[in-house]
Amino acid sequence: MSGDQPCGARGGGGPTRHTEHTVELDKDGSQVPVTRSWTGPCGTCHGSGQG
Repeated sequence: MSGDQPCGARGGGGPTRHTEHTVELDKDGSQVPVTRSWTGPCGTCHGSGQG
């Protein structure tokens, strides 16, 4: 896709909400699910809004 066209992945918007799910160990060594969320650049357009 050309850099002149709006990013189809975000409908022309740049930032997107990311969510990461992992399993980590707590202080007792037990596995606990962890979810982290943040707003950042789209993986397709890297925040420019262009794809």
